[in-house]
Amino acid sequence: MSMRMELGLLMAATLLCATVSGTMTALNGSSSLPLAGIEYGNGIPERFDETQLWRIYNITDAMQQSIPVGQVMEQKFGGNIWKENSKFLDISIGKEHVKAARSFLDAHRLESEVLSGNVQELIDAEQLDGINSTLSLPGSRIKKASRSGSSGMHWKDYHDLETIYAFMREVRAKFPDIARLYTIGQTAEGRDIKVLRISENPREYKKIWIDGGIHAREWISPATVTYILYHLMSKWETQPKYLREKTWYFLCVMNPDGYVYSRTVNRLWRKNRSPSRRANCFGVDLNRNFDIGWNGYGSSTNPCSDTYRGTSPASEQETKVVAEFLAKRKHNLDAYLTYHSYGQMVVYPWAYKAVKVKDANVLQRVANTAVDRIAQKTGTSYRASVTHEVLGIAGGGSDDWSRAALGVQYVYTIELRDRGTYGFVLPPKYIKDTALEGWIVADAVAQAIA
Repeated sequence: MSMRMELGLLMAATLLCATVSGTMTALNGSSSLPLAGIEYGNGIPERFDETQLWRIYNITDAMQQSIPVGQVMEQKFGGNIWKENSKFLDISIGKEHVKAARSFLDAHRLESEVLSGNVQELIDAEQLDGINSTLSLPGSRIKKASRSGSSGMHWKDYHDLETIYAFMREVRAKFPDIARLYTIGQTAEGRDIKVLRISENPREYKKIWIDGGIHAREWISPATVTYILYHLMSKWETQPKYLREKTWYFLCVMNPDGYVYSRTVNRLWRKNRSPSRRANCFGVDLNRNFDIGWNGYGSSTNPCSDTYRGTSPASEQETKVVAEFLAKRKHNLDAYLTYHSYGQMVVYPWAYKAVKVKDANVLQRVANTAVDRIAQKTGTSYRASVTHEVLGIAGGGSDDWSRAALGVQYVYTIELRDRGTYGFVLPPKYIKDTALEGWIVADAVAQAIA
């Protein structure tokens, strides 16, 4: 079968799936390109044909003070920021804005390269790779493709929210004496927010919190967190003491509404799905909504922006219930690991200000250990650093909040693969190795906790 025919069948299947499984989310609200307010209430996926992904260089601090390039590209040219740091800006530009945006870059002598000439091709290839990797018989797709059992969880493709939740329930059922599944709250659209605890002695063991999926489009993040859970539990009885004698908390998807929306309507959706005062703009960036440097640099007051910080700290249900849940369990909470993509980094506070935490040398040492082990195991290069030095300053993050509000020592944001070739649209063939890298970080942190 030709590639064109395969993609044609893929798109037909995608449209059908979106119409059926996406109804719950899509009928609830509207979607918008950044600052564009385009309605997609019919559940048909938004397409990104001929949308280009650019990497823009040599943006100086002086220029950012007078002309914040990312903000201008977002507001004036409908850009969708993928990555912004001190070295470059990754941003996708719709075909209708490419010419004008290019003129803007030329006028300000900004260098750039095209990472992808057609973002939709990346999305199509991601979906096709998932289909091909889970084929059992010609024309059929594996529903239950791993040893994980009745949930159908495997790591050959990305999964919908219900499969992830079914996997969490499955683990609880297999380990009834040590597993407890909490529903800590509901989202704006009424979906449960679930946390799984694993512990043989929750009163005394030191605690490790792991979360994923705070940003909807970072699909590799929930995939990695579920894999860490699987890796931990598949050989629980023979795990070393430093793993078994811990209390583990897993929040596999912190942003359920956004995650479902990214799978059914807008693959590049980042925020949650709470409505705002502007009828055509939805969502708050949950990682700008925590009560730490909330009204500082790195977030937006514009409800249509992808980095909109909300109306107040912890204004969002997701943020609020996580903060309340952890505040009640801060005793012995020694680690907070939050998984994101992309960039291949292991970073630690602070992000909201250009200062290192006092025990930065300890955090750097553990991060270095994890990075070295990843390189030895998979050959992939990660960087260990303080957050603001490599990702820039941004307030309202869950990582900074956990250190400042709860006193957690081992706080890390793990930016998973890759470094921009695929960005958020990482093909499923890379899930297993990427998730293994995520596990290596968690293992190194657990080992470091006395």
